[in-house]
Amino acid sequence: MKKFIFLLSILMFSSNNFAVNVNTYIPPQAFKYKEIIQLDIELYFKNIPEPNYIPSLIEHESCISLTHKRCWNPSSQLKTSRELGIGVGQLTKAYNKDGSIRFDALKEIRDKHKADLKELSWENIAVRPDLQIRAMTLMLRDLNKQLYNVPDIMNRLHMVDASYNGGLGGLLKERRACALAANCDPNIWFKNIENYCLKSKKVLYGNRSACDINRHHTYIIFKSILPKYKKQYF
Repeated sequence: MKKFIFLLSILMFSSNNFAVNVNTYIPPQAFKYKEIIQLDIELYFKNIPEPNYIPSLIEHESCISLTHKRCWNPSSQLKTSRELGIGVGQLTKAYNKDGSIRFDALKEIRDKHKADLKELSWENIAVRPDLQIRAMTLMLRDLNKQLYNVPDIMNRLHMVDASYNGGLGGLLKERRACALAANCDPNIWFKNIENYCLKSKKVLYGNRSACDINRHHTYIIFKSILPKYKKQYF
């Protein structure tokens, strides 16, 4: 997933997007899944403070550019020797050097929600956008529940996003580091926890590290993508 997010962040505002205004343009296919997203929010994450976050996340996860064929495409796939990511939410399976599975996000979320996701598998995920979106919604809801002690609901959602991209464990460590620092509020993401990244600073792709990729993920979704969905989607 990290490699896909990096490529996305580099290319999202590239020449492929010059034909459209990235600040206002929403790909037409996004509206194809609006009812599914709305239904899943009602069923699984009714207390989400900003429902337009979910389509904003999907755009960031799936759109190399806003006019690319992968954008909002449930069969979108990133496959390397170490990772397989599929769908609008890029559910990911990662491998160790010896070929063994390091983690399997699909299996983890399906095992947690067997009744709701029993039909979801790696064999059918590319043709089941309904289950992809349901799995995403449940993952986000679970993260939101685990961050119950963040009092402000939007700051909690910022942390949900950082965790969706970089893992809850890392986010919790960064909150602790922030709490120990002077003038840092562990209940606020932007300009607080955001400044205490404990992820690797080693350059992975281009000039970006895991830390850079994670911080960019939350920033671009909430500062650049979300505003247009708030005006045009829900």
